[in-house]
Amino acid sequence: MLSLEKLIDRSGKLGSLPAIVYRVFDVMDEPSSTAAQIGRVINDDPALTARLLKLVNSPFYGFSAKVDTVYRAVALIGHKELRSVVVAASAIKVFDGIPSDLVSMPEFWKRSLSTAVVARVIAAFKREKEIERYFIAGLLHDIGSLLLYLQQPAEMTQALQLQQSEGISLSKAEKQVLGFDHTEVGGALLKKWNLPPRICSSIRFQESPAKAPEADQDAAWLVCLARAIVDNYSELDGTQESTGEISDELWQANNLDASLLPKMLEKAQQQFESSRDILLT
Repeated sequence: MLSLEKLIDRSGKLGSLPAIVYRVFDVMDEPSSTAAQIGRVINDDPALTARLLKLVNSPFYGFSAKVDTVYRAVALIGHKELRSVVVAASAIKVFDGIPSDLVSMPEFWKRSLSTAVVARVIAAFKREKEIERYFIAGLLHDIGSLLLYLQQPAEMTQALQLQQSEGISLSKAEKQVLGFDHTEVGGALLKKWNLPPRICSSIRFQESPAKAPEADQDAAWLVCLARAIVDNYSELDGTQESTGEISDELWQANNLDASLLPKMLEKAQQQFESSRDILLT
């Protein structure tokens, strides 16, 4: 049986962010870097440049004046927020060639983007200082599944069949077949991508936040709540009837009141609509 470590080691280019992302990060991580220096690197990738400018000019950010250069975009949204945009605009392009009989990629990324904007909204309601990290965590929360579909299609087919026949969670089915699940794969993959430990932990422990390192538990609880909201309101609007209940434990762990849900859904719907066509096409 293939171990988790060997799975990540052999993922190679199939599970790697484009080189342009690391070039941008390298420049951003220089203490003396300027918006002009970062912009020059981004301009080397026309597709990334186009997505960045479209997103910054959308209602997602709500700037009143048109932003027509990458340099201006970087200066306006800041280095930390830029990191989320670069990852979001690039990660979606990493996983191609996954068999359509295993997963619908349009539906996968729709749900992932829904979770991303909900996580971002929750973080804003909680007055978190760096809400972009939660957008990344939400967008990539199921990324481990994609690597498994690519690298272990036969085993994932078996896990999906087991999930359906026994009525168990996909994570439990994966553990029975593989010895580990997609949340472990996702956390390990993002560690390989050199994303912040807090993001890696929030994905690794999204189904068991209490088991996360103490410093990262609040992030894991936030992603867990975002997933629950998306699972219950898949269309991200307040008119759709909930398909279930979100536990009091999730609200309490996030220090939020359940009465805030309608406002959260309204804001999440706005952000989803303004970013969907830019990031998912």
